[in-house]
This record gives sequence, structure tokens and C-alpha cells, in this order.
Amino acid sequence: MKNPAIQQAETNGLSQKSRQTQSWENIRVQHFQHPAGEGNCHYNDEHTLSISLAPRPVRLLQIQAGKSYTGLYKKGDMSITPAKTPFFARWDSDDNYLQIRLKSQFIQSVARESLEQNPDRLELLPEFRIRNPQIEAIAIMLLTELQQESNGSTLYIDSLANVLAV
Repeated sequence: MKNPAIQQAETNGLSQKSRQTQSWENIRVQHFQHPAGEGNCHYNDEHTLSISLAPRPVRLLQIQAGKSYTGLYKKGDMSITPAKTPFFARWDSDDNYLQIRLKSQFIQSVARESLEQNPDRLELLPEFRIRNPQIEAIAIMLLTELQQESNGSTLYIDSLANVLAV
């Protein structure tokens, strides 16, 4: 089941314009809009995909897995943070992005069943400022579900989560 909520940010005490959250069995979707600032996150059991929705490019500094990236993120640019990987970001203007978190056990299960791979032999690598039109389209579908704040179809959300996992 999903749990819609709007609450304050947990990004180092910064005030935030809005945060919408919905959670289902294997996926959590959050839409953030906040002013310039910085924040840390670290999820032990979830892989994180962040997709820029900002109407204008946002200058970001990102640090994860001992690597850093500084540059402009524009709408559709995304980053991937594997579970158990600390992530830090600093942005210099209003930011607007969608964060999608998938349970690591779910990814392992999909790898085992769909890809017929031993999940222990697969590794999700951190990525900065990548583009993928298919993932972006799925993210927009998830954002639409989030904004509707209705019960939605669990089968539909589970299907989108499975496509992302593959």
C-alpha cells in the first residue's frame, strides 16, 4: 500500500517547499522541491535513482563512493546511488527532483528470476549525470501516480518497479 505524505525535509535542517512521498512494497517515490542548500543521505537497504525535474539547470556538487562530480544538472539528468553508499550533494539554486528508491532484496530477486543471474555476482555502480529516456519515462509515470494521491493500481506500480529493476 502507498502512504502519501507531505512533510519537512531531512536535508541538514534546510527548509523545503514541498516533499511528497508514496511507498509501495518494493519502491518508494519522493518528489522534492527546495531552495539552495546541501544534504546527505545513506540508505542501507535501498538503491536510489534521482532524476532532475528542474525547469532550469542546477549547479550541483555530488560526492558518493569516494568520487565527486561538479556540473549542471538539467531536466532528465539522473544519478544512481547503490545501497550502503553515502551520498552528499550541494546545489546553488532552487532544486526540483524525483527520488526513486528500490529495495536491494527486490533487485536481487528480479536478477535471479528474470535475468537468471546470481545476484551476488552483479554489482550496481554509482553514476553521476547520466541520461536514459526509458528510465525517464518510467519516472514520469511514477511522478504522475505520486501527484494523483489516489490509491492507484498496485499491479501498475509493481510493473513499473520490475521494469526499473531489470
